[in-house]
Amino acid sequence: MLSFNVKGQEGVIPAVGLGTATIKGDACVSAVVEALKLGYPLLDTALLYGNQEAVGQGFHDSGVARDDVWITSKIGFFPPDAEGCWMWDELNVKGEEAASIELSLKQLGLKPDLFLVHNPCAGRAEYNAAGFPHFFELFADAGSDMAVKPTTLPDGQEMRPLLLEARRNQIVNSDDPVALAAKSRAIRERTWKNMEAALKAGKCKYIGVSNYPAALLEEMVEYAEIMPCVNQLELHPRYASPDLQATAKKHGVVLTGYGTGNSLGIYTDPVIQKIADEVGKSTIQVVIKWTVQSGVAAIPRTSTPAHMAENLAALDFDLSAEDMAAIDALNEDYPYYWDPLASLLTLGGERPATSAAARAAPAPSSAPAAATVTTTQTAANRDGSIRTTTTTVATPV
Repeated sequence: MLSFNVKGQEGVIPAVGLGTATIKGDACVSAVVEALKLGYPLLDTALLYGNQEAVGQGFHDSGVARDDVWITSKIGFFPPDAEGCWMWDELNVKGEEAASIELSLKQLGLKPDLFLVHNPCAGRAEYNAAGFPHFFELFADAGSDMAVKPTTLPDGQEMRPLLLEARRNQIVNSDDPVALAAKSRAIRERTWKNMEAALKAGKCKYIGVSNYPAALLEEMVEYAEIMPCVNQLELHPRYASPDLQATAKKHGVVLTGYGTGNSLGIYTDPVIQKIADEVGKSTIQVVIKWTVQSGVAAIPRTSTPAHMAENLAALDFDLSAEDMAAIDALNEDYPYYWDPLASLLTLGGERPATSAAARAAPAPSSAPAAATVTTTQTAANRDGSIRTTTTTVATPV
């Protein structure tokens, strides 16, 4: 169990649970029943996943006592102006948290332990940029038709950094930075006030957030009457978020990491394989143990009973300090799911420089229209401020 202690909330959450994203219908019911039979203490779902009814049915079919299972769900996925965007659902919009929570309670057929705000995105451009990493390695590995192709230009320039930066520039060019910051914060504040109201009304035991970078947790200190007890985020060796881990620890927030299995499917570093061979465990067991031993809860997704047992057995051994340090050193700040910089760009301050050439660049699906492409590489400093560098690369036409 992992302990949280924040303003307004105190308790413990299981260190390992079953993720259920993309598992639906009878397969989800069976997965939940099997996981609970094996002794899984936590189930993770979301309104977005379209499987809350199956998760609830699986729980009820299992016969396990309600107090023996922690159930997390998530709402508030889409910004108010995101109609028509990828995965759009009018029943899961920020500002309508009360209705989304009531729908979730009906679908689940029970009161969850924890409701999370699924992401911090307050505007259409921010949402489009934040979720854009999905369209590269993650979708390519899954064989999705939505994966960006080609992955490199003829001169060897990778498409991912160019297109991610183009999405980020859409944020900073969407409004005056002061107005953008004010609007974005107002939406985040309203969403959280609605979550606090739900907690006070007894709709759940705890409330938290998901995909919030460190600077947004710090911002919440300024407006939250009740601080989030959990922040769920993508976490794996290539994307370990050490600054966010430090910020969460400072505020008594527990992090929950998703993306473990998919990250290994995309790329398994030889360091991970070497450690797995030395300790006689699988690579996913090593990464789950690294996650939990770092003080972060893990929710690997699977519907296969053998993999469920394998993942749960990751709690049965320890990694040495040397092994932990070796895995920590693999961090590249390289997300496969969610780009935190998209939300950091809504915090105001100096607008990152964006060239006229970059603003005039064609949409990702179009052919290059110029002999060069100028890009502004943007990164977040530890304090949440933004640093930028501008480069020009040759592009065949």
